[in-house]
Amino acid sequence: MEEDVAEPGMRTSFVVFVVLLAALAATSLYNYLLFHTIAELVAVGIAIAVFTVAWNARTMRENSYLLVAGTGLLFVAGIGLVHTLAYQGMGIFVGYDANLPTQLWIASRYLLAGTLLAAPLLLRRNPAPQRVFSGFVGAFLLLVLSIFVVPVFPDCYVEGSGLTAFKVLSEYVIAVLLALGAVAVYRLRDVFSSRVAGHLVAAILVLIASELAFTLYASVYGIPNMVGHLLMVLSFGLFYIAFVETGIRQPYAVVFTGLTRSKERLRREKDRLGQYLDIAGALFVVLDADGRVSLINRRASEILGYPADAVVGEPWIERFIPPGERERLHALFRGLMRGDTEPVYARTPVLTADGGERIIEWHNAVLRDDDGAICGTLSSGEDITERQYAEAALGRANAKLNLLSGITRHDILNQINVARAYIDFAAEDSVDPGARDCLERARVAVDEIQKQIEFSRDYQDMGVKEPIWQRPEDLIRESARDLALPAEVGVRVDLAGLEVYADPMVKKVFYNLIDNAVRHGGRVTEVRFSCVRSGQDLLILCEDDGTGIPDGEKAAIFRETYKRRYGHGLFLVAGILGITGMTIRETGVPGEGARFEVRVPNGEYRFGDGDDY
Repeated sequence: MEEDVAEPGMRTSFVVFVVLLAALAATSLYNYLLFHTIAELVAVGIAIAVFTVAWNARTMRENSYLLVAGTGLLFVAGIGLVHTLAYQGMGIFVGYDANLPTQLWIASRYLLAGTLLAAPLLLRRNPAPQRVFSGFVGAFLLLVLSIFVVPVFPDCYVEGSGLTAFKVLSEYVIAVLLALGAVAVYRLRDVFSSRVAGHLVAAILVLIASELAFTLYASVYGIPNMVGHLLMVLSFGLFYIAFVETGIRQPYAVVFTGLTRSKERLRREKDRLGQYLDIAGALFVVLDADGRVSLINRRASEILGYPADAVVGEPWIERFIPPGERERLHALFRGLMRGDTEPVYARTPVLTADGGERIIEWHNAVLRDDDGAICGTLSSGEDITERQYAEAALGRANAKLNLLSGITRHDILNQINVARAYIDFAAEDSVDPGARDCLERARVAVDEIQKQIEFSRDYQDMGVKEPIWQRPEDLIRESARDLALPAEVGVRVDLAGLEVYADPMVKKVFYNLIDNAVRHGGRVTEVRFSCVRSGQDLLILCEDDGTGIPDGEKAAIFRETYKRRYGHGLFLVAGILGITGMTIRETGVPGEGARFEVRVPNGEYRFGDGDDY
């Protein structure tokens, strides 16, 4: 639409330049010096206008072509102005002949060609404006000094002979440099708007034609010279339309040459992101600082039963959370917005359009603006309604099974006590050694049955309750107190406030490790607990100064059938740890003590005192 608005203005500019060229051609027939002066001043004025646009847009360096080209044109205009004043017949530079303006002309053309070649080459480097300006100041001073102060610049015109070979060859070299600049612009045309790129290439091509015309003249007042100047004015007119006219009417096309394309890419990325969010099985809800919905994906709107546009803008908690949960959710949201609450998982019901409720497990994160201030929240959720019902049903079934198991176990233990009593009575009354031996074996069998029943009680409790965060240090000290250890045995704990996400029965892990060390480690005087990083995981170490475990038994000690007379302690330990993905192994040196390594996976440990370890 903006291009349509700009079209009439640019057509007007074309008409103005056509009229100007016709007037200049007519002026040359009346007074060539006047024609030359007007033509040069028009080019100088356009160059200054382009520089003005470029320099005022220097802080918005989406595209450095304008900065380099505009700054270069300013210094080209400077040399061009001196060239105009030094032209034969002006009478300003006394003592100089036609060679001076021709030298200045070639100097300005070299600078112009270099500018138009360097600008596309520096397009993506975004040089600092001060460095660009300083570079052109240096080039300008070198050219001027080589002509006026240290006259090393080659002669370009000799009275009576005309143009020198250097001047003619320079025009061809300049034409080649301009052609390279046009090719560079064309290759980078996607960076510009199509209108700007077309005008730039056209301007450079007209400049090349102008340079070739200047190779033909033999007099500074000749027809080829006039044609060359008219083509020069036309080329600067095209620069004007590309940079000034378009820059004013369509500033994004020059100052932000990639803005339109960037907007299109941004739109495509936004559409693609929307597609990803809609395809995702998770629910996504974004709330602003006031708790109103600013974005919701298709899955979330389907769960709620409302179209997305009916949800956006609504207060989330008041509109979609049951009344009994609103106070808790308000407190959580305020804590997140203040930064007092860390992003957390939250399980909450949501109200649906049909009046029902769905249970959603959310992970909440905060969103920040460019200044780092919290400006909203992003919640990704999973509908766990059916899973919640299934878990509740499973929990009720487990409770019934546990009740039945507990009753059965109680009855069996009662019968074991009865059987043990009858064995004792029979042993007291028996004088037959063979019978007494059989009764003793029966006692051992009954004791083993009791151990099995008691173990089944512990094993039954594994995994019944959800894992929770626990402090091993507290559990170890409680276990040491429960065991009533001998006075010569000490327990040292160095776990730096460690917390692990584990089954509530994890206390039995530390209880059994300490108990096994004291009962089977020989003359143990100390049991040490510490931790160390192992990659992304954490190792909890339990070490003692006892006899250690033989290499051939290191794996066997965790099996259910290992030395049944000692019970199932380490087998139970491995099972409890395995519920949350932990593992255990023995790595001690026989004769120097046992060393158990409990590997805690990344994400299942933390340090509650704030230490990152």
